[in-house]
Amino acid sequence: MIQKLSRITATARSGALVLSTALALLAAPGAQAADERRPAVLLISVDGLSPDYVLDADRLGLQIPVLRGFVQNGAYASRVVNVTPTVTYPNHTALVTGVGPREHGIHTNTLFDPEGVEKGAWNWYGEQIKAHTLWAAAKDQGLTTAAVLWPVSVAHPAIDYNVPEYWRVKRPSDDFLLQAVSTPRGFLQSVRAVDSLFVNGGKEDNEWAFDAKLTEIALAMIEQARPHLLTVHLVGLDGAQHGDGPLPSSRLARETLEHLDTLIGRLIAAERKAHPDAVIAIASDHGFLPVDATVNLNAAFARAGLITLNGDGTLASWKAYAWNSGGSASVVLKDPADSGVAAAVERILTDLAATPANGIAAVLRGAEALAEGALPQASFMVDCRSGFAMGGALQGEVIQRQDKTTGTHGYRNTHPEMHSAFFVMGPGIEAGRNLGVIDIRSIAPTLAGELGAQLPEARQPALPLRR
Repeated sequence: MIQKLSRITATARSGALVLSTALALLAAPGAQAADERRPAVLLISVDGLSPDYVLDADRLGLQIPVLRGFVQNGAYASRVVNVTPTVTYPNHTALVTGVGPREHGIHTNTLFDPEGVEKGAWNWYGEQIKAHTLWAAAKDQGLTTAAVLWPVSVAHPAIDYNVPEYWRVKRPSDDFLLQAVSTPRGFLQSVRAVDSLFVNGGKEDNEWAFDAKLTEIALAMIEQARPHLLTVHLVGLDGAQHGDGPLPSSRLARETLEHLDTLIGRLIAAERKAHPDAVIAIASDHGFLPVDATVNLNAAFARAGLITLNGDGTLASWKAYAWNSGGSASVVLKDPADSGVAAAVERILTDLAATPANGIAAVLRGAEALAEGALPQASFMVDCRSGFAMGGALQGEVIQRQDKTTGTHGYRNTHPEMHSAFFVMGPGIEAGRNLGVIDIRSIAPTLAGELGAQLPEARQPALPLRR
């Protein structure tokens, strides 16, 4: 994922004004006659936002008045059960399609590529989505659409204004690449507050500076295009938790979320100015678990002769390979019909799982693994316990302890800590309405309905936001 870059302090200087303006607007979302305007939806994804961070903000000592305003003045889910693996790209695609990986086609963040032919490519392109999207549903109604840093959106034909999540080397030359794939041509260059998204190879001064630039891009879209559907992906909280672990112990995550609250307030204020009766939704893709050790399945496969290495430790060949999704991994056999390799992998995984100290929570096989969201060519899916994550080492210790606690996601959605968030506010939406535990696949049809559109492929019904 694109990393968050250089420090921007203007939001801090105007924070008090932004918050007071946003909260005043939140208190009276239906101030003007809705029948004189076309419907509008602003969907903001806060990557890595646990619902507890907002619902238990007082207990956690978090100063996030804008997000807390959604609980008081709108409807909210106590938890959102997301799709497995609980990583960004499959779940963001579920947010805009209403279906899971087997239907929408995005099973992981990255392309399965043990040999490195694709040079670290991710699932960037809108054409990879196999299901009808919320953007397309809006276009079916003749509405204007926009997206900022939304995963799997490069060159999506239904997005009018689009600055997608896309990079290759995370260096300043990628600014030209992003300008080339952003639409309409010349829009990104017109955002004067954003000089460069790729600074110092992605080594930013803080975790919210990149999101400040994304906010400026979204504000420019609202001002220039007044889109009826705008989807914005904010990423700083995810980066903070990967590096410093999740709340409540992470100071960096705390500071980042409080800064993001200010940015969200700016977006809401601009959207309400453009569309006074807009529906505003906050969603997330996953939660987080702390990590103290990694499980290197490929190191175990190499010991068993299922992976061979070159003299410099790089991959030479493989018969079985574990593709890492953070807290889980899909295990692919190069020849699925090779019963000997399948039996060898079965023994390795069964032996590891037999000892709790090895950090394996579950081993899923065959159809069960595929049903959970494993890669379509996978024969196994392996899920870690809390405190463990999948590592990428091809040699050395299978279980490696870390010097510092970090954080990750990507586990099965059966871990409650992986559950994500959903908050929504707009005309007629019941204030304080607790929607309970919902399925992430119900969000897209709900927002489609707010736009007067439909997603007939969606696997869940729209949520009851009103009495």
